Amino acid sequence: MTSKEREKVILVTGATRGIGHAIAENLANAYPLIITGRSEDALNALKKKLNDNGGKVEAIAADLTSSNDIKNLVESSIRALGRIDCLINNAGMGIFGRADQINEKDFRYVMELNLIAPYQLTRAVLPDMISRKSGQIINISSVAGLNGFKGGGAYAASKFALNGFTESLREDVKEFGIAVTAVCPGGVRTEFGGNPASVREFVLEPEDVAHTIRYLVDESETANTKLIELKPRKRTEFR
Repeated sequence: MTSKEREKVILVTGATRGIGHAIAENLANAYPLIITGRSEDALNALKKKLNDNGGKVEAIAADLTSSNDIKNLVESSIRALGRIDCLINNAGMGIFGRADQINEKDFRYVMELNLIAPYQLTRAVLPDMISRKSGQIINISSVAGLNGFKGGGAYAASKFALNGFTESLREDVKEFGIAVTAVCPGGVRTEFGGNPASVREFVLEPEDVAHTIRYLVDESETANTKLIELKPRKRTEFR
């Protein structure tokens, strides 16, 4: 592990479960991390595990639908580790159903967590990145941000919007040397949306997404991968 890797501070949202947990585990052996999620107990357990394995990890609980929590998260992260070099907007959720069957409160909540929270976090970290003319923002989107699906109106709308935000943001900040990327995984074997994790013929593992994020974090300072659509191969047990 190089000293340069140790100097790149990364904030990972939604770190206690699924894709976010896998990202934190993958990155902790090379980079100092701030991990966040709603559950303080789960965060502290993950922090202890990663630090016991040689990581340098801080845990800060936050509700990303709260502007005050986001402000405190960013300020506390900078106090703890000096700055944020890479923001990974991973936290997200889905509520599914036909447009007339999803109530307005649920629709707004999906948009709040999947779109507004990444915007607010980005807005909070950008001034320091711009002043240092360096930084990276990775938004975990979905193939649902590229193709709609039955019952996915709220979720797909949030991810299409996140992709549009990511695309425009990259154009806004590329002059400052800041990289911005959308990652669009297909189905991942997690308990996302309350569904039990199951093995299907075509399904990614959380570690597959984490490997892709590691590639982006390690990417050259002169390069910016625009968007990655990550699709599963047929699993070996079904070939």
